[in-house]
Amino acid sequence: MRIRAWFENPVVLHLAGIGALWAVHFVDDYYHFQQRTGFQQTSPYLFLVMLYGWIVFHNRVLFSGLYLAGRKRPYFLYTSLALAVCSLNMYFILRYGFGVMNPLPQIINLWLYTLLGLGVYVIVRYLREVPRPEQPRPVQEPVPPVDAEYLSCTVDGERQHIPHHEIRYLESLENYVKIYTLHKTHLVRMSMKEAEDRLPRPRFLRISRSHIINSSYVTALAQDSLQLGSHTFRIGKVYKKYVEDQLGLAEGGRGAE
Repeated sequence: MRIRAWFENPVVLHLAGIGALWAVHFVDDYYHFQQRTGFQQTSPYLFLVMLYGWIVFHNRVLFSGLYLAGRKRPYFLYTSLALAVCSLNMYFILRYGFGVMNPLPQIINLWLYTLLGLGVYVIVRYLREVPRPEQPRPVQEPVPPVDAEYLSCTVDGERQHIPHHEIRYLESLENYVKIYTLHKTHLVRMSMKEAEDRLPRPRFLRISRSHIINSSYVTALAQDSLQLGSHTFRIGKVYKKYVEDQLGLAEGGRGAE
């Protein structure tokens, strides 16, 4: 991360850009560099520093500020005007200041380096704006709400959704609840109060401190007990009136259906 932040530093990037410009020019200028003396030996490289400044100005101010902002006509007008003025200045400086008889190659290089610098700038800008692929996030299994047709619970460390219609009854075992379904039995860490709140009424009835039954499976109802098939359950005294009322309403509802 430190190396990446270091290379994203603007000062480091500009120094690298000037160094690359010098290196590219030096490969072509090596022979002439050995032939020149004094200020003329290094003056082309000072010119490259000014050229680099022009490239930065063109990319950041003209191209980004005008062209990318939708002002294309002013961009081409100001860029053409700036290049024309720079070309004339180069011609007079090279022709009469340094005695270069044919300054045209240097003037062409000004235009070429401007286009090259623009191309590099566009590529770097594009690469920075390309969205990075997001790391896949773990998808959590959706938990059905309380009034859904499932009882959502954790069984042996796995999330399971037990359909209401498959639950026959629930039995309390201290801090656990044993859920008896049509096919198997589940042992779940849950209180009876929590199970009672999460199961829909009057379909599921608390008939004692230890049992909650699915009224759809009630086959017989006595004064103090009820049957689910071959299983008989005692109705607690505290729950007796509540169970009779709820089963009466449930039976009425089923009859109406």
